[in-house]
Amino acid sequence: MEGYPIGQHKHITPPKAANREQRSEESRARILKAATSIFAEKGPEGARVDEIADQAGINKRMLYHYFGNKENLYLEVLRYNYNKIYTLSKNAINLADEPKVNVARAIRAYFYFLADNEAYVRLTSWEALCVGRFTGKLFPQFFDLIELEFDDLIKDGIERGCIRPDIDIRQAILSVRALCLAYFTQRKIVQSLWREDIFSEEMLEACLQHILNLIFDGLFI
Repeated sequence: MEGYPIGQHKHITPPKAANREQRSEESRARILKAATSIFAEKGPEGARVDEIADQAGINKRMLYHYFGNKENLYLEVLRYNYNKIYTLSKNAINLADEPKVNVARAIRAYFYFLADNEAYVRLTSWEALCVGRFTGKLFPQFFDLIELEFDDLIKDGIERGCIRPDIDIRQAILSVRALCLAYFTQRKIVQSLWREDIFSEEMLEACLQHILNLIFDGLFI
């Protein structure tokens, strides 16, 4: 064959196989979207596979084919969201920038991810009720990855003399997570106490700036 050494052939995916693969990915995506919505509404125990399959427009047998069982599907929903958060954190950090710029960018990305993903916020509440039974199987590895990303940032800041050398990065990450999540997990309570629309652009930005000020006071010299 012209352009390829003897004995070597270009691998070409047959059209039918490519179409099957595309349909499979589309089906998985529909299942994950439907499962995220229903798990967020009813929790891992209350959600029903029949309901998820119906909402996704998928035969229930196909759902089992892709994910095995309801628990595996729930774990995949969590993994999908944790991956998005990790990617946000990773993309926010550029060691060529000032540490404070990196920290602010990473926290901003996480905060507005929560603002735009109510289903994920509700999933974290269900996980708290389940005592982390499911998250415990996934969260440690993602927490370690995020810690590795921020570890370089913290070390860079310490070397530049702008971050406190005694900072416990694990505690810092947990503090950021708690501060950001609280605004959204407690949104109904907070809204009943405040006159302003807590989801308005002004209030979201005011909350973010408050969180940044607290974190900056704790991290930076």
